[in-house]
Order: sequence, then C-alpha cells, then structure tokens
Amino acid sequence: MIDFNKLSRPKSNAAPLDPLEIFAKTPNLSNAPNDLWKGQAEALERWHKDRNRDDNAILLNTGAGKSIVGVLIAQSLVNEQIGPIVFSCSTIDLVEQTARECQRLGIPYTTRTSGEFSDDKFETGKAFCITTYQALFTANTTFSKAKTPAGVIFDDAHVAERMIRDAFTLSISKDAYPVLYSDILALVRPEFEKLNKGPHLNSVLEQHGQHAVTMCPPATAFRCRDQIIEAIKRVKDWNKPGSDLLYPTLRLWENIGNCAIFVSGTGIEITPAFIPTGVYGFLGKGVRRVYLSATLEFETDFVRGFGRRITNQIAPDNDAGNGERLILLSSLFKAKPHQKEVAAEILKSNKLLISVPSYPKAQAWKHVGTPPSKTNFSAELQKFRNATSGVFILVSRIDGIDLPQNTCRVMLIDGAPSGTSLMDQYLFQHLSLSNLFSTKMAGRITQLLGRINRGRSDYGAFLMHGADLNVWLKTERNVALLPPLIRKQVILGQTVQDGMEKGAAADIAALISQVISRDQGWLQFYRETVDGLEVSQDALNKVKEREAQLAESAVAECEFMTRMWQGDVDGARKALLDVLDATALADAKLAGWYSVWLGAAFENEGDQETSVAHYKKARSRLSAWLNVPFRGDVDVRVEAEGAKSPLQRTLLATNYHGPQAVGDLVWKLKHHAKLLLDGTASSNAKEEAVRMFGELLGLDASRPDNEYGLGPDVIWIDPEAKTGAAFELKTQKNNPAEYTKQEVGQAHNHLQWLSDNEGEIAWEGLLLVGPPGVCKSEASPSENIFLVETQVLAARMLEFAAKVEDTKGRIAIERWTILNEIGGLSEWQASGWFGALAKTPLRKLKA
Repeated sequence: MIDFNKLSRPKSNAAPLDPLEIFAKTPNLSNAPNDLWKGQAEALERWHKDRNRDDNAILLNTGAGKSIVGVLIAQSLVNEQIGPIVFSCSTIDLVEQTARECQRLGIPYTTRTSGEFSDDKFETGKAFCITTYQALFTANTTFSKAKTPAGVIFDDAHVAERMIRDAFTLSISKDAYPVLYSDILALVRPEFEKLNKGPHLNSVLEQHGQHAVTMCPPATAFRCRDQIIEAIKRVKDWNKPGSDLLYPTLRLWENIGNCAIFVSGTGIEITPAFIPTGVYGFLGKGVRRVYLSATLEFETDFVRGFGRRITNQIAPDNDAGNGERLILLSSLFKAKPHQKEVAAEILKSNKLLISVPSYPKAQAWKHVGTPPSKTNFSAELQKFRNATSGVFILVSRIDGIDLPQNTCRVMLIDGAPSGTSLMDQYLFQHLSLSNLFSTKMAGRITQLLGRINRGRSDYGAFLMHGADLNVWLKTERNVALLPPLIRKQVILGQTVQDGMEKGAAADIAALISQVISRDQGWLQFYRETVDGLEVSQDALNKVKEREAQLAESAVAECEFMTRMWQGDVDGARKALLDVLDATALADAKLAGWYSVWLGAAFENEGDQETSVAHYKKARSRLSAWLNVPFRGDVDVRVEAEGAKSPLQRTLLATNYHGPQAVGDLVWKLKHHAKLLLDGTASSNAKEEAVRMFGELLGLDASRPDNEYGLGPDVIWIDPEAKTGAAFELKTQKNNPAEYTKQEVGQAHNHLQWLSDNEGEIAWEGLLLVGPPGVCKSEASPSENIFLVETQVLAARMLEFAAKVEDTKGRIAIERWTILNEIGGLSEWQASGWFGALAKTPLRKLKA
C-alpha cells in the first residue's frame, strides 16, 4: 500500500482559495453531491468577493444546504493559511453531521467534542476544527493562545444567543447542591429584608413548580461577591472536570459582582443582565467571521449574542427550503376538542412529533409516550425516523433535530417554546418584557416549524395548542416578525379553519390527511392563495421601525456589560445612557430594564442619589414591585405625606428638591406637549411623549400596543382612584382627516381589550387623537369613542405646564401651597383629563 500523503506534489499547484474551485476539485466519492445548488453557488461566489471582511452573514433557508457552504468556506480559509479556523455548531449531533458532510466532499477536518481533538490536523494547520459553541465560548477554552481562531464559521447563528448566554450562567439546582443553595439564599435574604421584601422572598420560595421566580436587588451580587465565591469553593469537587459548576464559575469568577441573581424554590441562577461578548478576541477586529443562518428577518437577538451588527448580508435569491405548511390554531376550532382526542385521531393515520416547552408539560402526554433521556435521545430519535407510526416527544428543544420528508409530516406544538432559564421567566412573566421576547419567540417558532419541514419539496401539517402560543400567533404585530412565507402560511391556515364547520377531532385529522395525501383541491388552493396573503403594511412598518432601534440598543447592551467586565464603569454607563431615550421610544419596558442596571452601576460606586433616580425610572416603566432601593426618597415621602392623589404626591415630592426641580419638571412637560405638534416626529415618538406626560403626572402610564401588539397606543391609570384615560394616536393622518370603518373597528377592539385586561379600572371611553375631520358613513362608532384634535390635547398639556411654572418665583411656603392645591384638583386627575378632552363623540362627525 502506498501512503499518498507522503508523496511530494508540484510546488506550482497552490491550494485554491475560491470555494467553487475547491468544490470542483473534491474527489469523486460515491455519495458526493454532483453539483451545487444555485443558492449555494451564489452564496459562495458573493462570500469569496467579500472574503476579507470581518463579518459576513449567509442566509439560506432550512434545507438549502448551509452546511456544505460553511464547509467549503472553512476549507478556503484553511487554504489561505490565515491561522486556525473553527467551525462552531450548536450541538454534538450537528458536529457529527457536519463531519459527515466533510466526508462526502473528501475535505479533511478535525473534531473536538469530548475534551480532545480527533487528530492533529487542526493543530498542524492542515484542517479546520468542527466543535460546539459550548467548547468555543467556555472559560479556559482550548481555542486560545496559539489556537486562537483567525476565522470562525458560526452555524445556526440565529440561535447562538441562547448558547452564548449559557457560558455566562451559573445554575445552582437545589436538588443537586442543597448546601450551596442554602448558603447563597442566606447571603441574599438580608438584601430583601432591607427593602422590607422578606415576605415576598418567602412567597416565591414556597411556590414549588409554579414558575415563581424573583430577582435579588441589583447590587446584591456586588456586595456578596466574595462570600458567593467562598460558598462555591466549599462544594466538594466543584473544580473537577465534569462538574457543572466549574466552567460557569471560572467565567464569572472576577465579575460575579456585575451579575444578576435570580431565585426560585428549586434553584438559583447567577448571570449578567447582558452578555459581555466583547471579552472574546475572536469577536474583535481582524478575525474572519461567517454567520450561517436559516432566518434573520430581524437581527436584534443576533446582536445580543455576538455584540455586532451584520455589515454584509448574503441572501441568495432561492426558494430551497420554502416548504409547504398547513398551520392550524386549536383556539379557532369551533368544537374545541381536547388535544388528547386530536392526537389519537391523527395517530390512526400518521406519525406525530409532539413539542413541549418543559418536562412538567410533557406529563400531559404520558398516555402516548415519554420523552427520551439525554443518554438515549439520538437512538430513540433514529428509531422514530425509521418507524412507520408512533410518537416522539421533544422537550424544550427547537433546533438540531431533522425529520425530513416521510420520516415525519405532522407536528403538534403544545405551548409556546419559551426559555427555561430563571432569567427568561422573570423578564417575561414578571416584568412583561414582551417585545424583548417577541423576536425570540418568532425565531423559536420558525425553528420548530423547520424540524419536519426541511426543503422546497417537503410538506407537513402543524397543530398549535396552548393559549399562550395561540394568542401570540393571532397577534398581527407578532406574526409580522416571522419570515415572509411563514407569515402567509399562518394567515392561510386561519382561512382554512374559517371554512371548517365543526372542527371536531375527526375533522381535524381528516383535514391533515388531505394535506399529507396530496389532495388536489388542497394543492390548488395552496398554490392560488398563499402568495396573496400578508399582514398589514402598518404592522410590518411598526415592527421594522422598532427592531431597527432595538438592534442599535443591543449593541449598547453588549458594550455596557463588556466595559463593566473590563472595569470601565464610566464607559459602561455612557453606552447605555447614549441609547436610553431612543430605546424608550421603541420599548419603554426595555428602557426600564436598562435603568435597573444603570442604577446598580451608580449604587455600587456609592452614588445613592443618582442610583435612586434610575431605580425610580425603572419602577415607573416596569413595576412598582421591582426589588430596587427607594429609600433615597424617605424625606420626600414625608414631605408628601397626606397627599390624596398620585399627582399631588408627585408635585410635592418635586417641590422638596427646590425650584430648580420644579423648573426641570416644567421643561419636560412642555417638551412632550410640543413633540405632539412636531410634524417631523415619528408616531413612536409621539406615543412615547403622551406616555411620558402621564408618567410625569404620577400615573401608571404604558403603551399596550407597543408592548403587547394589542390595546390602545397609550393608557394612563390612577391605581388609587381606579380611573384611567386611554389614547389612540392618529396624529400622522392628513388634515382634514377621514376616520374609517377599519379604524373604528380597531377602536372597539381597544375598548374590549381594556375591559378584558384592565377591568378593575373605570374606563369611560377611548380618545382618538388626530387632525379634525369626518367619520366615514359606513363606520359605526359607539358613543364612547371621542375625537380629540392634536392641537387641543397639546394645548391642555401646555396649560398644565404653565400652572406648575407659575409657582417657580414664589417663596417656599407659597409654592408648596399652590402645588398642593393643583395636585388635588379633580380636573388634573386621570378622569379629569378624560372628561376635559372627551367633548366630541366621533359618531357626531359622520359624513
């Protein structure tokens, strides 16, 4: 036998750099692809043209052959000899799958999945290394020093944020580490008690399995950092290889003080509020990075993971991976059959993949099967692939599972694919950071739909169960976040359901069988219908505007935490402060989350006054129950003691800080009023101006439509009087305006939303704020929908500001007396504002 590797080659035959040429020169192996698809070839050609850029993103649909593209690019970079090249995958299964692609192409490679390299080709510069995100981002990674990557291919970049976050998360299970759990609980308990939140902590700890979770006061980790490290060090073998404490602890060791601590009855989680990805050299300048992604409609989550904007998107024009789908929502079936009945009927004719977000949720399906364990997962999955019937239950997993073509064509998704971390639960369930999770949810749903729908010729049926998932998919602003084809398929499915008479379990199974059996009526309906469907342009525009800003904000998040990690506290604060106001326009709750950590940054340096100011802002935007210090305003609360309304309390608290504080309040009031009249301001800016004005009045002010995709643009609530005022802004309409049947219908929906979601508050109607005009004759507004001209609202806002301004020149006792009187007047309370503005019922303006 001749060892061909030892034979010399002509020196003129340099290894090619063009990935298309590399493919052409691959050996003719029996299972090698004959040719590249059009989309693959275009992606490689465009990347080769821009190969010297630091960042290139290649966007190809699921099933369009991303792995081959990534492998050829990796080999091209190896041939260029720029240094070590790493191919990063989300799971070990995908490492092995990528290795098989290399074998098909005859391209050399090295793998690293179990602490060792499979051979020395990577270390000697003869091949790239295929590994996992976990191995690349972990503390003490082997990919450092001489093995620091000069180029990285990030596969499945759209789901990378979750895996990168895991590298910075120390999870302490009560069952696995009961002593450590108790030790840390003892350290953080005094922090709650200082805020009189001891009972709150006890309540959370007693609600086992009820998703109860809370966050420690933000500066807790800073004050307890040394004791936390000592508690971990007391755990036997905590630093031995294989310990799940080792690598997260090493990653956080010097920066636990910059982390948040989340507590539940079953565990404790220590993790930074934002990911400091700037600490990784391979995410800095001078490194070639290629991001392979199936979908990237909006880059916000991508930026949160990598800390970088995508400067060059390569998205070939191809439809590979655009499979056919029937998407059904359980809430739209008239008969409301139980999910068990539906599954039983489906299983009579088809295999079924069931996806659930958690193991407790999987218990509902124990009558049909149990989820496989981690050790036998791959074997059980392969067994299901080969079977002709049966069920496979997928728990909390949205990627890395491929069941193409006849291996499975029907999927039941039971519940929204939510995050399992304590941080995810706290931000979503307790702080209601809905926009933050909207893009995550869109990505997760897209990934789940790709588990059994893997290519252009693939097809399948999907049944969506669970109130949370159904509500999400019936909200237009959420659907607008999905890829274009899936948006259309969601709408098409609802059209099909509208045509079903009963929607009993047998009817649902029969419909699915029609799709799977390639019924000609279905095929024709799908072809002739799907391309003509789309969400409204207004929904698309609002989502694009919001996500464009939030992507910029995500860069600042990463910079903030990276600088905190590096000890540059001033630079960190500046990063968030620079985007705080712009973020508030797009997502007030996210801006509130920023204020929490700005407050912590000031508190940790001993600046109590500034920290309390930021914490106050956080409480007003997020929740009055947020666990943050407020004791800096004890004297203010004494000053305002006896106040009978939120406005009175707010004015007296402002007065406590003197005439300059009153002047600052007046400037803010006037600024927001004038913004309403600014023809160049965006609708987002005007909505936030109205919200902020309500907040300055001491009211609970929010933007439901921005936060949930449902409800009015702005609502003001007086939580003590249980009264409110609701605003829907139409300030962008032409003058004179026409108010249409669709807009009136939307207003009625808003009134119903207020009744359903804020039923304890007395709502007297809805205020449409816009130019003067007429109501179209075909519209039928109820008597509690009113038109308020933009000028009228702005004038009343300025009138209030003028009354407060009149007190600035008074002596202290006079100023206090007048502000106290203004704050007690009914005309300036929430109900008084509504009464003063609701003078023109829209129905009286019918053309």
